[in-house]
Amino acid sequence: MVTVKNHHLILAGQRIAARAEAGAIAAANDYGVVAQGITPPPMVEAPVTHPLGPPTVSGTMITVDMMLNQPTRVTRMIMDLTMQRFIADQIFASAGGVTGGAVIYDQATWNELYAARDVERVSPGAEFPVLTGVQLIPKVASVEKWGGKVFITDEARDRNNTILFMRLMRQVGNTIVRKINARAIGEMTAAVTAFNRTFVGRDWTAVVTAGTSASTAQQYPLRDFAEADLIAEQDELGVVFNLVLMNPQEYANMSTIYGAQSLADFLTFIGKSIYVSNRVTAGTVYFVQSGQVGEMRVEKPLGTETWREPETERTWSQTSVRPVMYVTNPYSILQATGLAG
Repeated sequence: MVTVKNHHLILAGQRIAARAEAGAIAAANDYGVVAQGITPPPMVEAPVTHPLGPPTVSGTMITVDMMLNQPTRVTRMIMDLTMQRFIADQIFASAGGVTGGAVIYDQATWNELYAARDVERVSPGAEFPVLTGVQLIPKVASVEKWGGKVFITDEARDRNNTILFMRLMRQVGNTIVRKINARAIGEMTAAVTAFNRTFVGRDWTAVVTAGTSASTAQQYPLRDFAEADLIAEQDELGVVFNLVLMNPQEYANMSTIYGAQSLADFLTFIGKSIYVSNRVTAGTVYFVQSGQVGEMRVEKPLGTETWREPETERTWSQTSVRPVMYVTNPYSILQATGLAG
């Protein structure tokens, strides 16, 4: 065994080890990994799962100063906050970008599964009938710009007030989600009104589950789900409703009627995803074929820019997005009304 007695060599070795450890920690933090002897994973490009912008980065160790100096990181954090409550991408198909500030599209106005004229029996040597369709009139949807800005004071920045910063960013993210979701519901509602895609459902608040005055199966919510599927079959458009949008009130009423276990069995039986949102009008439910209602395009993805205002010693963070949503198949939407009396 060799014993090192040179004190300077020992200190030099310790400094080298310390720098190596610091470098490992910094690299781990860049990948969002807490350094505990774990080698950071290689950078892998994630799939785009959110229609408003690029892939997100989560779990990164941040400071207020770093975030304000790097708007891209602010945007990614906002994206991460908004993804879970985003519904527009479930209703509309993500169809790419926009050129010229608008989109020209066709909207189905009749049953496109069949020709306007039926086939005929043809005698030998006779001419075949000409089968025709209906010429659709193109529509135009214009891009909309939505956004807002918030500020953080120099005092909060210098004191690294991450709580204040995170609260502001969450408010921005939640407000963006609320607006985009509201616009998605608004586009569907306009199509429902224009094409009369609605039926009067049962009053879920009047259901009696036990006793001599118990309601029949015709008064239960399941009857409305069955009627929606019946209408889809009668339309003969190949539509399969696999997404249901409802207000928290209707979900609460449905939960009360079926109970915990029965509700789970009910949801399994109907084979549809349920999304609960305050953007849906109370007393109504939307039956939708996910991704078939229309398209959502983005002219400018969700982005953030920051600048310091020296006269007030504040740093502003401004976030905006320019999307456009439009309905191409109104027959993939059906609204049930009158569910609350």
